[in-house]
Amino acid sequence: MKISVAVITYNQEATIAQTLDSILCQKGTFELEIVIGEDCSKDGTWYVCYEYAKRYPEIIVLLPNLNNLGIMANFARVMKACTGDYVSILAGDDYWCDERKLQKQLDFFAQHAECGVVCTNGFRLFVKSGKLVPGLPPYNPAPDGDVRRYYHNRFSGVYAMPLTLLIKRDLLQYVDFDEYVRRRFPVEDYPMQSVLAHHTRFGYVPDMTAVYRVYGESATFVSAKRPGYLDYHLGLVDIRRYLNALFSDDVPFSEEWAEDYIFYKEFLLFLSSGKFSKAKTLVEEHRASLRETPHFKNANKATRSIAHFLAFRAYKWYKSAMDRHNRL
Repeated sequence: MKISVAVITYNQEATIAQTLDSILCQKGTFELEIVIGEDCSKDGTWYVCYEYAKRYPEIIVLLPNLNNLGIMANFARVMKACTGDYVSILAGDDYWCDERKLQKQLDFFAQHAECGVVCTNGFRLFVKSGKLVPGLPPYNPAPDGDVRRYYHNRFSGVYAMPLTLLIKRDLLQYVDFDEYVRRRFPVEDYPMQSVLAHHTRFGYVPDMTAVYRVYGESATFVSAKRPGYLDYHLGLVDIRRYLNALFSDDVPFSEEWAEDYIFYKEFLLFLSSGKFSKAKTLVEEHRASLRETPHFKNANKATRSIAHFLAFRAYKWYKSAMDRHNRL
């Protein structure tokens, strides 16, 4: 029985050794393979990986890094290079904190033949404060392991964090990583888990086995200030379009919904940067097609005047701050 651990890393010189050590210390009745995709880092990440590969040549496969591929292409090549009966995933800035994580998951599979994926619980490590907070998705594990319904909603995030997963490798035949690369999807875990959910059931081990580093507050209002914000959301819409083509009975999608979704994300972009005139122009451009949607009504109300605009901006900032506080 062999378990492959797919490691993707870029500019993580300070953390990659801890990542690899947390894999190498795993104990159980299995053979271990670590496949590292180091994506032409600008720091010393490659040298750390190279030293580990020299030290553990029978375990570590360090893929060539001739040029920077980007997250999706790097992830795809690493997953396709894994040869184990099972595949686990760990990014170069996260780590496992239970030396029997993989064995516990194998034990679960032995007792639940209907499951092809099993996840665990873990911690979030807020890097800025150094605070370690228990709890990773799924916060409400599906009792029957059928998580398809989880992906029926609009971008509710992934069911489970990738660093907690163990996947039967034969199920990856249903995941078209090359298509993900071709379409330049901004994330790999959401479409992969959605596809897997349509072919198997997900198991859950409640043990705290993994630590996920949190550097910022993604998917919040303030993220609109980050470069590539709108492209990211356009990519999420394309993922939804792709999943709808595969599973039209389960995954809802319409171009009208897509227009509304992107309209509101662009509005939030202008709101976060205080560009009242651009926000108002955007509202006028979509008045005919979106006037009845809740997103449009909110944006329309917020652009009645500069005072309304600033008040709504303050409200969104406060709500975002409270959401961050509640997550801690």
